[in-house]
Amino acid sequence: MNWKLIAAVIVGLITGVLLYFWTESVKNEQVAYAFMRLQPDRKVTRGQAITPDMLAEPVMLPESFGALAKLAVPAASAYQEWLKDRTAASDIPAGSVLLFQYFDDTDGGRLTTMIAPGKRALTLPVNAAAAVGHFVEPGSYVDIIGTVDEPVEPVAPAAATQPGVPGQPAAVPGQPAVPGQAPAATGQPQAPAQPQSPVEQMLKNYLTQYPGADENDVNAYRKQAQDYKLGISSRTRVVTRTFLQNVKVLAVGAATTAEGAVTKANSTYNNVTVEVTPSEAEMLIFAMGQSNGSLNLVLRNPADNTVEDLPSINWTRM
Repeated sequence: MNWKLIAAVIVGLITGVLLYFWTESVKNEQVAYAFMRLQPDRKVTRGQAITPDMLAEPVMLPESFGALAKLAVPAASAYQEWLKDRTAASDIPAGSVLLFQYFDDTDGGRLTTMIAPGKRALTLPVNAAAAVGHFVEPGSYVDIIGTVDEPVEPVAPAAATQPGVPGQPAAVPGQPAVPGQAPAATGQPQAPAQPQSPVEQMLKNYLTQYPGADENDVNAYRKQAQDYKLGISSRTRVVTRTFLQNVKVLAVGAATTAEGAVTKANSTYNNVTVEVTPSEAEMLIFAMGQSNGSLNLVLRNPADNTVEDLPSINWTRM
């Protein structure tokens, strides 16, 4: 009799355990989560940003899916913000459930979509001092300043005076000998004036003012003037110049958000990415070459977008 009771108890326990596991499995099937997926006719290529119109209604995956449920991107609002304008790190087939592995999970993953049409992203090397003690962050606006050697405009040679008349320049054919007097008539028709380069015009003005200048000095001045117009000069001076004002910072280090910039990994960045036009990018690259790659950022108040006409500064202007 006792053994029958014992057997009944054992069978009852086994039945209870099996019923418990079956009940839990049913609960797991009933607990499901929503995950993002693409439209059946929309695929995403590598480097393309995800936009809301690409997404279909969320797909429901039960908790029993295990690893897949942990790899897929939930449809919660926080993850919708995370996905906003994020670029794909690989091709995603149409209709796929979005997985985290499809995306570049670093802040730099959405940099390309942050660049305004017609602008370019240019990265500048900086240190703590050049970046205002690393207080420059994504979204900041800065002025870009550097110290360079700039060519000095050549000095016209000293004028020679007309012999016998102290301080009086020699007469030039076609020019009045005395200021205010009309030029002498030659009896020949005057040839039409030919267009002159800025250098030739500058030299003509000088010879008109100082017609007795030494020929060697004039030739040397001509060459110096031509070189100066080309940005070449044996005489230079050190100046500090503001190259650009009110420039938007897109990223510091690899961080494209202010929140990302304060993380330990990005708090001591050594480069800053700014948004500029193609011509401004050329100018900054040239300036970096002339300043040994050292440019300074000047942090602006976000409410101040004033652009001023600032002269370059040297020892004579301090």
